[in-house]
Amino acid sequence: MTSGDEFEKITTWKMGMPWEAAIEEMRLRREAVKRMGGKERIARHHDQGKLTIRERIDRLVDKDTFFEVGSLMGRGIYDENGDIIDFLPGAFVEGLAEIDGRQVTVGGEDFTISGGSPAGMHKDARLFMQPMSLQYGIPLVQLCDGAGASAASYEGSGQKGGGGGRMSLPPGTQWWWDVQLLQKVPVVSAVVGSCAGHVAARAVLSHFSIMVKGTGQIFPAGPPVVSRALSENTPKDDLGGTRRHTHETGVIDNEAEDEEDAFRQIRGFLSYMPDNVYEVTARKDMGDDPNRREEELLGIVPINRKRPYDMYKVIRLLVDKGEFFEMRKYYGAAVITAFARMDGYVVGVLASNPMVHAGAMIGKAAQKMARFIDLCNCFSIPLLLLGDVPGFMIGSEAEKEGTMRYGMVAVMAAQEASVPKVHIALRKSYGMGGDAFSSAGGGGMMTLNLRLGWPSGEWGAIPIEGGVAAAYRRVIESAPDPEAKRKELEEKLVGFRSPFRAAEAGDVIDIIDPRDTRPITCRFIRAAQPTLKRNAGPKRSVRP
Repeated sequence: MTSGDEFEKITTWKMGMPWEAAIEEMRLRREAVKRMGGKERIARHHDQGKLTIRERIDRLVDKDTFFEVGSLMGRGIYDENGDIIDFLPGAFVEGLAEIDGRQVTVGGEDFTISGGSPAGMHKDARLFMQPMSLQYGIPLVQLCDGAGASAASYEGSGQKGGGGGRMSLPPGTQWWWDVQLLQKVPVVSAVVGSCAGHVAARAVLSHFSIMVKGTGQIFPAGPPVVSRALSENTPKDDLGGTRRHTHETGVIDNEAEDEEDAFRQIRGFLSYMPDNVYEVTARKDMGDDPNRREEELLGIVPINRKRPYDMYKVIRLLVDKGEFFEMRKYYGAAVITAFARMDGYVVGVLASNPMVHAGAMIGKAAQKMARFIDLCNCFSIPLLLLGDVPGFMIGSEAEKEGTMRYGMVAVMAAQEASVPKVHIALRKSYGMGGDAFSSAGGGGMMTLNLRLGWPSGEWGAIPIEGGVAAAYRRVIESAPDPEAKRKELEEKLVGFRSPFRAAEAGDVIDIIDPRDTRPITCRFIRAAQPTLKRNAGPKRSVRP
């Protein structure tokens, strides 16, 4: 709240007074708005290592492009003559801006005023950001730092003359805009402070979310409510910080080292997105030869089939300039999900990670995979699938994660996605985990996909080792030397593991030299562009 001294210089504009007085009052109100919650509260905010909402917007968007709306919404305090003596701005800042020359709506809570709570002022993203993004078809960026609803608001929520406040039934309709936006335009949320209630919920209802390490937290309710309800005293960072929600639960996609890193990630993500689902992302010439052949790819898969290798290196060797933007690095790490460019065209890269669970798909990885496929399908981004998956993960931990259920969700997502796919079977592709990476299907449209294999490929319904033990159990147990019999049967079936036999039956379009992977993929992605443009439009929402 302001000191009110400035407002003593003028009298509230009234009918018949010069227009200059109205202009002066408007100027003073806007100056009060820019002072936010006052010097002391701003200083406390900075002491916590956080920027104010206005500083955040200034550092995120292109210089001098932010056009603020609703700046005069707030609570005026008037004397007995009806003259304004003070003004408290609404705890939300929003407007239209540009990021790398592209129109976006952007805004967020002002934590220096009532902890970012609306406090009955009804100023939030529904005022301008959400309708503008939906109707104009431009991305929406939320900078989340608010405590959500305040119990103190109940006191003043009664009707005039009604004798006090009241509590009301949650309407449920407040999420209509969020759901519609997820079907139409890119939605990005950065958790840059402690977020609870509806502020936290909106951060989750995004296509891409980030949280700043140390200063960002997210939960339905913070430590005071948890302590009162459950007698559980957990520090807010342990309750809902980045370790919890970017590494363990996947509630938030990415972790940021600081707010500047969060802004870089926002710009990075948006660079791979179209403005809306009716468009495709524009080609950007990266100056990288689409016919480039990398010698390192020839020997990158070890001869010893039990040895892991660096899938990140494979990706870097294939994509333009080795550059990619990874999502959910720490969650479900047996699968890698990233955006990159091939011959300047955006692709979604979905790859097994042999360094984690030998690439086997566990529940978290399956959830991560399904959501990424949905995201690419929503925004007409073709998929490059680099598979080396021995199947669904087995064992008690895998069962606790619900691997079978979430694994089949990933299979469904792959089958339903209508975007073109290039599937490279690098090494293992077994069972239903292999099905999830398969490029078959296509949203009922049977979209032509490209399924290729490397000479290192080995594919089947079940790995030979476990398969022999199960299928020939009685034969092995009745043999004089069970161990020798098991090895004999495994060696007999190894010959059928050749990828060339699979190619003979048409299981893959072709077996290719690994060095030709980039030229072939670039050619296919280039050829797929007319189809992507024709099929652009609303599809199933990307679920949280």
